[in-house]
Formats: sequence, structure tokens, C-alpha cells
Amino acid sequence: MKVYLKIAALILTLVMMVSVAGCGGKSDSPEQDGNSAEENSGAGAEVSEDYFKWDGDLISALSESGMEQSKIVIPERCTGFNGAVFAPDECKVKEVSFESDLDFDLNRGLSLSDSIERISLPAGLTKISDMEFAHCANLQEITIPSGITDIGKYTFQDCPNLKTVVFEGALTEIKPHTFEMCSSLPEIILPDTVTKIDEYAFYKCTSLKEVTLPAGLKEIGGYAFANSGLEKVFVPADLTLEKWDTTSFVQSDHDVEIYVAEGSWMDQNFDAVFDGAFIKQYTE
Repeated sequence: MKVYLKIAALILTLVMMVSVAGCGGKSDSPEQDGNSAEENSGAGAEVSEDYFKWDGDLISALSESGMEQSKIVIPERCTGFNGAVFAPDECKVKEVSFESDLDFDLNRGLSLSDSIERISLPAGLTKISDMEFAHCANLQEITIPSGITDIGKYTFQDCPNLKTVVFEGALTEIKPHTFEMCSSLPEIILPDTVTKIDEYAFYKCTSLKEVTLPAGLKEIGGYAFANSGLEKVFVPADLTLEKWDTTSFVQSDHDVEIYVAEGSWMDQNFDAVFDGAFIKQYTE
């Protein structure tokens, strides 16, 4: 019976298409615009307060219709989150953006999500606190706005699919455990304004093969890049450390080449900083 129904539906569709084409019109069938109703149902990114449950001007949860969206915009009305809004297993939201570019209290509302892949933060954001995006299993890319000068502890901890992080501003510090266990992160370009990389900041980032240290770096904590995929570390000629730990780059299963400028501070203090456990190479 199902086969006959499918054949009948197909014949009806063809008749409608021929009829419309003969009148010089445009078909409204999903096949004509290349998108199925299923694809369109979650692809819209219109602003709707109905996608959320509200506690005053705070978003406390997603509504049933909000759970079904693939892209969602945080309305301008919202002044912050009250809980991990995108954490429920039923949530299908993949992309989150904000209607307003004004500063915003994230309050860990975007953490613990298994569905979110991309986040577009407000341009006016001034603060990223501890654990804001921690344990987002499918987060792939994010841009840190120019107003952010430091990132909280554990902010991206255990985001195993994070591949792209862009820093737009004058970041000064990477705090403890910030990118710990971001195992798919292939590279990180740190602004030269970074003066401190704290302990375990990039611990177990196993896809991170090379890193260039910021020229302004003054402090680096224990195990900052330990047990990652690091094979090469490039040190700017004018970098001068004031505080360091000999475990910062230690790897359990492979050697690391450290590229320094001949005669530089790092060249002269290589054994003290790296405790003789790394391979020194000179940059050309």
C-alpha cells in the first residue's frame, strides 16, 4: 500500500510541476528550491523570544520550539543566563549568536552543551569567566572579542572538537586549565600582548604540533603545554622570562625541538628553563 501511495504522490507532484511550468509560474514545491522542509525547519536564525523560558530578563531555559532550532539568536532583551541553557540532551542548537553587540553576562549559560558547534559572541563583551564553555563536546570554533584581556580558568576545558580560536584583542593572560584536553586544536596563535600562560593551560592538547610563544611572555606555569602533541616551540628573539617551570613543555612520549635565536636571552638561559631535556635548534 505504501508503494502505491508513493507512486501516486510522485505522479501528482509531476503533474503540478508541468502545470505550473506551462503557465510560466514558479513552483512552490521543496524540490524546486533545493531545500526540504526538514532542512528549513532548523535553518532559520530569526529573533524570537518564544524560543526561550524567561526569569525576568534572564534566560532560564529553552522552550520546546527553541530546542528544535539549529541556529538561535539571543534576543536583545536578555541580560544574562540563569543556568546551563543549552545543556539538555534534547537540545539541537548548533549555532548561537546575539542580537545585540552590548556587553553580556554569560554566567556559564553556554557550558555543558553536546550540540553547540559555533558561538558568535557580542563584540562588546568584556569578561569571560571560569568554565564559560567547559565540556562543550562539539564546539568547533569561536572568536574572542577585542574587549577581552584575560580568559577565566577552565574556560574551554574538555572541548574535544575545538579546532579554531581567534583572538581579536590584546589578551594578557591564559589562566590555569583554560584549554586543557582540547584534543583537536591544531594550532593556537597567541597575541604578543600575552604576558602569562598559567599552569596546565594547554595540557593534553594532543593535536597541537607547533607553537610560537608571545614576544611579551614573562611567566609560564608548570605543565602549561605538557603531554600535548608539541614537536616544535618557536621562541622570539626578544622574549625574556621572569618566571618559569621546567615542566612547562614536558612530553611523555616524544622529544620537543626548541627554536631560539643565537645569542638571545633564551639561548643563554636554555638549560635553566628547559632543564636540559629538550633539543635546542637555532632559527635562521
